[in-house]
Amino acid sequence: MRKVVIRGTPPQDWIDAAAAVTAQLRLATTPEDRQAIIEQRKTLWTDDRIRGWLLKQFANKCWYTEAQDAVSSIHVDHYRPKGRAKDLDGSMCEGYWWLAFDWSNYRICGQLINVKKQDLFPITEGARATCDDGVSLQLEAPLVIDPKTEQSRLISYEKEDDSCLAVASGGVSTADKNRADQTIDILGLNRRDRLTQKRTDFWDKCLQSIADYQGADGPQAIRWVIQAMALNRIKEMVAYTAEFSSVAEACVRKKGPEALVAQVFSMTPAGGA
Repeated sequence: MRKVVIRGTPPQDWIDAAAAVTAQLRLATTPEDRQAIIEQRKTLWTDDRIRGWLLKQFANKCWYTEAQDAVSSIHVDHYRPKGRAKDLDGSMCEGYWWLAFDWSNYRICGQLINVKKQDLFPITEGARATCDDGVSLQLEAPLVIDPKTEQSRLISYEKEDDSCLAVASGGVSTADKNRADQTIDILGLNRRDRLTQKRTDFWDKCLQSIADYQGADGPQAIRWVIQAMALNRIKEMVAYTAEFSSVAEACVRKKGPEALVAQVFSMTPAGGA
């Protein structure tokens, strides 16, 4: 998984419309009234103004998988569920209704990933955030890894047999490994054959470029040209805008020689194209 870097803010007219609905929600006195308002205005988070802006933040990729089309159509996901929140034991509580029209709670998500995630949003420790305490949201400890944070690095990739699978990154704590494993399961990152196949194809493509770099032969000038071409291909694969760039990064770091790793990542802008 790769951190999604947010630049700027959505169109102001959309922000103003969302703020007006949120004000209505806060004036509602019952969960039923709030749900009715959310249902009436649900087209606001699928509006092209916000959806298009969100898609541009990560080159039209799903923020959880980096796939552009391997997990079907793209949805605007509420990271913190708006209606109700479900724990791992199946128990339910009221959702984060006050964030239903807050763009900072939106994530671009493939439909099948979104359907798998549904309302499941466990907390690892402490209490859930409340609508009347902004600090509680900052202190909340969700189990599901947020692709907008540095914790996205807790999920990496590894080719096992003939499939490239999402796995917990190496060298992390037991708690972080559990969080990565649970996120992979909750999102179903290894359950879609088409998704794992596309990742596998991308891993193999990157591995071939690594082999080209290592196997460069002939006169020195020719070797340098071959290695430079391989290096450029790899840089393109790990670029922020590339589909499955985090898969390519995992492949390079795990399979590439130190000299190649240093060249690729010392000159790759963090969170940029």
